[in-house]
Amino acid sequence: MPLMTLQAIESLCYDALLSVGASDAQAAVVAEEIADAEAEGIRNVGLGYMHLYLKHLRCGKVKAGAQPTIVKTSAAATVIDADFGFCHHAYLQGEARLIETARAQGVGLMAIHQSSSAGVLGWFVRRLARQGLVALIFANSSKAVAAHGGKVPFFGTNPFAFGAPRAGDDPLVIDMATASTARVNIVKAAREGQPLAPGHAIDAEGNPTTNAEAALKGAQLPVGGPKGFGLGLMVDVLGGVLTGSNCSYEASMFATTEGGPPNVGQTIIAMDPEFYSDGFVTHLETMFSALTDGNDVRIPGERRAEARAYHEAHGVDVPDSLLAQIRELSA
Repeated sequence: MPLMTLQAIESLCYDALLSVGASDAQAAVVAEEIADAEAEGIRNVGLGYMHLYLKHLRCGKVKAGAQPTIVKTSAAATVIDADFGFCHHAYLQGEARLIETARAQGVGLMAIHQSSSAGVLGWFVRRLARQGLVALIFANSSKAVAAHGGKVPFFGTNPFAFGAPRAGDDPLVIDMATASTARVNIVKAAREGQPLAPGHAIDAEGNPTTNAEAALKGAQLPVGGPKGFGLGLMVDVLGGVLTGSNCSYEASMFATTEGGPPNVGQTIIAMDPEFYSDGFVTHLETMFSALTDGNDVRIPGERRAEARAYHEAHGVDVPDSLLAQIRELSA
């Protein structure tokens, strides 16, 4: 199993994406985001997701050479047409304006439509938190999760993330799906013939199952039952309905090459804490000190920061089979 530096991983992804038609701008930001996921130990949406990006570029599900543009603005809002390309590329077209409006107005909002998978949502809010902003992102995805009480897939895993600046370099980052587990975990379990833990899925008849193959033919379950259902619905409203994109049930599947561009959406909200009060970071750190005093509590974002520090220093183990898959798809 080769040991690769993060820079080598980024270069591998950049070259692979270029080879199947991505523009330089598309390849650069997606490769950066993939390497960032690997730095944080999130293989399932790091190098493990590259095969889908490459396949989607080849079949046109993600538009190679897409040119996202800002199509509408107000004092605090920015609307971006992703041109059926990568979400990350579209986001970068409006990031500077999002930061500017948040600082000028106290809050800024970016809505992206005609978009695709957003990958690791922590990547977006971490960037904004490092600019001193408090941030939220909501990103809907293709259907995989049953509504509470339902029997068929209707919502995506529909993740959202929150970020806030801290006293050090590593922000507070909360990044979660509204399904009880990530879709890629079930795909991985099915591929390896491993069972699922109870409570994650139902089969095609609506019965609880721990069989990953049966789960893929049925539906995932929302985290926390009706509470996760409500959160998934909220993400679909903010990522889909608000942005004028497809809702989860209308979008083509992320995991296949059929159906054309998924046309999902993302909503990002950035807030400047200095607009509202003084001493945000100091107050936050005081709260964390009280939270962890005498308790075995880990603040969200710290584990990923530790993984990042380790992988920056020591590199990342990458299976030969994964490298071979990427090379084959980009040949």
